[in-house]
Amino acid sequence: MAFLVLGALFVISPVVFLYFIFIKGTDRYEPEPLWLLTIMFFWGAIGATATAIIGNEAGVEGLSWVLSAGRGDPLVQASTAAFVAPLVEESTKGAGLLVLWAASGLFLHELDGALDGAIYGGVVGLGFTLTEDILYVASAAAKGYELGGAAAAEQSFTALFILRTVLAGLGHASFTAMTGLGVGIAAETSNVLGKIIAPIGGWMAAVGLHFLHNFLVTFLMGKGEGLILKLFVFWTFDIVFFVLIVVLAVRDRAIVLRGLVDEVGKMLHPKEFQRTASYAMILPFWNLVSLIGSPGGYFKARRKQLDLIELAFTKQRLRRGENMRAREQKLRLSIGELNRAGVFIGAR
Repeated sequence: MAFLVLGALFVISPVVFLYFIFIKGTDRYEPEPLWLLTIMFFWGAIGATATAIIGNEAGVEGLSWVLSAGRGDPLVQASTAAFVAPLVEESTKGAGLLVLWAASGLFLHELDGALDGAIYGGVVGLGFTLTEDILYVASAAAKGYELGGAAAAEQSFTALFILRTVLAGLGHASFTAMTGLGVGIAAETSNVLGKIIAPIGGWMAAVGLHFLHNFLVTFLMGKGEGLILKLFVFWTFDIVFFVLIVVLAVRDRAIVLRGLVDEVGKMLHPKEFQRTASYAMILPFWNLVSLIGSPGGYFKARRKQLDLIELAFTKQRLRRGENMRAREQKLRLSIGELNRAGVFIGAR
């Protein structure tokens, strides 16, 4: 129990206060609500992890029977990690994203497209990382303690914490972002076939990346190049995840641009349009700095900016044939009230 508590204290800090904030911070134009991101995070940390443990245990039993070997046999353990875990874990994590998609279509209206899906997928994967890393580092410390006392426990704990959480903490996030991407694409398309193919394709990509990583590091970790390979694979996927998020953020900018261009001179000033649809919105803290000193205050200026961006996405949903007229009118009323109160986005 002491090792579990210690593991939680160490793992929570980078996962929640670094990686979670990093993923949320990349969603610049139309940020997802913190409460919903938190729910998806806890699905990954609790719901997906618990069901994955059951599925992986069933996989171990099945492979033990097929291979006529004990549960602890190295081949059984390696085969479970490479062939069972990717299928089971990406399915349990993806189940939460499917529920989110259904809820968004019925009443939430928060899953607007590909970027939203990738963000939610990344957060689910991050929640999974939190629980998995706590269990792994605590187990490593316990085994080290049994073999060599406190010094060995500290060494095992530190080594695995640095390897898994510090150097490879975004692994699961990058895998499950693929499923989220597929779900997000399905949410924004009106093509029935696309709604079927996109989530399946995203899930297959997630399983494929997860399998590639697990297969390589499981069967080569015993060799000298195993650690280097593990880190190379993890960091490659992290770079792909980062590039994907940036590309999708630029795509969101195009939606904002298209949705607000005909509102210039009516709902917003040209300078407000320029700031809200700027590429610089992707940069950390740029928007915060640009809104300081806004007439009406920072918080009201940010509220107006978010309402305008939401209006752009609502107009896109209207073009897809969704019934969003009431929401559009609500946003227009809110923006109008802020305009009448003299609120302006940035310095005049």
